Amino acid sequence: MKRIDGASVIEIRIAEGSDEDGIRSLFKTCFGKELSRKEWTWKYKDSPWGSAATIALDGDTVVAHYGGLKTKFCSPSRQYEVYQPCDVMTHPAYRARFFTKRGAMVKAGELFYRANFMDFAFGFPSERHAVLGTKQLGYTEHGFVTVLTKEISGSRNPLIGRPLLRVDTGWSALDESDIDILWEKVKDNFSLAMEKNGRYIFWRYRNHPSKQYEPIVVRGRFTKGLKALAIFSIRENELLVMDFFGTAGKDREFLCELIEAIALKRSVSVVKVWVNQKEQAFKELNRRGYSAEPGIPYIFKIIDSEINPSFLFSNYCYRQGDYDAA
Repeated sequence: MKRIDGASVIEIRIAEGSDEDGIRSLFKTCFGKELSRKEWTWKYKDSPWGSAATIALDGDTVVAHYGGLKTKFCSPSRQYEVYQPCDVMTHPAYRARFFTKRGAMVKAGELFYRANFMDFAFGFPSERHAVLGTKQLGYTEHGFVTVLTKEISGSRNPLIGRPLLRVDTGWSALDESDIDILWEKVKDNFSLAMEKNGRYIFWRYRNHPSKQYEPIVVRGRFTKGLKALAIFSIRENELLVMDFFGTAGKDREFLCELIEAIALKRSVSVVKVWVNQKEQAFKELNRRGYSAEPGIPYIFKIIDSEINPSFLFSNYCYRQGDYDAA
């Protein structure tokens, strides 16, 4: 569509099901790889709490996309309605060259936040998108996740001296109700965390269409209920801990020993885990020889005026699996 002066007229609207092919085509243009129809369905149609997206159109061509996965966060005192922006992208020919310009993606983002109810949004953007979000979409200043890393060697058997515990691996060792019960027991131990019920865990990890994740399941030898759960993925020579939680500090410690033992068994020499430095788990891992370094940016957009940035950055117990691209 053109104005009389020849310039394009960009339409900004809420995305519809018929826009899928155009959005997937834009993804390939922006990122140089396909977003398969299977992965599109998994992310935007099968996600536990739903999704939303806005787009910018030049005629029939999708030139910008602002997507978001709906989720829930919890603290000991309340629950929060939250969105995680994802696949935020603009066709190279339509990108604003200066942060003072309100490009197509910014306009799509503005509509996204007007159209969807939430207490806040969060994400793990590139530094460029973080700065853009702060300047033009009202995001907080960005921080950086803390990545704890340990090089491991030798051999170990964590089950020695623990006859009352049983360890299983593989998704057949779990069902959603197991995770629901464990999460209800442990969630108030987190100052602020994404809801990690069974439906979410199965969708995020077991059902992922293109990446492989494995669970570590700890139970009592004579009881059915879970005591601890971890999800990991092995990439090259690193074991990446995507998520973990347990009923007590000693269960988390045992889980950590199991993770290191599995890494050694798989001939992997490095374990990495994301943990906020304010968490008790950070202190526990630090004592075990994990060293801290800054990772990728993370950021918030606050809608509920009673929430402040300091609360979010200090209390959010992030994990690598919270990042949709991990």
